[in-house]
Amino acid sequence: MKHLINTVKIAVNEKTYVKNPESSDLGKRIVQSGIALISEVGFENFNFRKLGARIGSNESSVYRYFENKHKFLIYLSSWYWGWKEYQLVLTTN
Repeated sequence: MKHLINTVKIAVNEKTYVKNPESSDLGKRIVQSGIALISEVGFENFNFRKLGARIGSNESSVYRYFENKHKFLIYLSSWYWGWKEYQLVLTTN
């Protein structure tokens, strides 16, 4: 079962990112830390400079994955609803 969960890929529109964040450890850290930072400071006070400091890198690393914070938010919400769709299909199957 654990192997199955690790191989699940939630499809997100490719126009929401420059480089797929699921393709590298840095991308995954950006998403995880971004969610935590938005939760702490709110979306208005969130920026890529703060996110870069949190992940121990500079903000240009984040820009390699996302054009701006709006696209980052769209990516997160698209991924969330894709995950919910997956759960619905799995539950009703």
